[in-house]
Amino acid sequence: MMLIAMLLPGAALATAQMADRIQIDGEAHLLHTNPLASYLRERDWKPPQDAVRSTANWRGYVAHWEISGGQLVLKDVTVRIAVSESREYVDKSILPTLFPASQRVVASWYSGALVVPEGQVKNYVHMGYASTFERYQVLRVASGRVVEHLHLSAEAFEAYRAEKFRMFTGTEAYREMLERVRNLGDGRTEAGARDFIRDFAAEEYLAL
Repeated sequence: MMLIAMLLPGAALATAQMADRIQIDGEAHLLHTNPLASYLRERDWKPPQDAVRSTANWRGYVAHWEISGGQLVLKDVTVRIAVSESREYVDKSILPTLFPASQRVVASWYSGALVVPEGQVKNYVHMGYASTFERYQVLRVASGRVVEHLHLSAEAFEAYRAEKFRMFTGTEAYREMLERVRNLGDGRTEAGARDFIRDFAAEEYLAL
């Protein structure tokens, strides 16, 4: 699983993951994208030693976001801490340690697509964010600013995703990713390598 993460930095790992949260127009949603990941990766961030990690949250934190004034704003980042002498856990904010001088944290480092599932789960898949839902919101973000906001049915989302992936296959980024998957040496066919990238690199190609 860690090999997948190194090959495809934006990929979700192969266990269903605890999602970030996002507020849009005053409503709370799950967020099937992790906009903070690239920021933390560039700074070689590691969770605090007392933070609890699990297979349901490999990244070690949950980020809380809001769309405000057409921008993606980070409201909080929490890690789970074990309470001494008990079996309970509490969530601890680490936002002040990540952004000590900021009153309002706009995700200016992030350009990509935010995938927001809505409605009931249509098909549960115990892998990353692979479960499918009735509806989706997709927000394309450029340097922290929302440039497109779509409301899609499950069928429309799959068509949108397929077209974005088709576009991605013509890029140098896709060719480099395909070469890395080929070099895994696991006997994967060309079609299998393509399917692997389609499943695990959605954040990269949905941003096109």
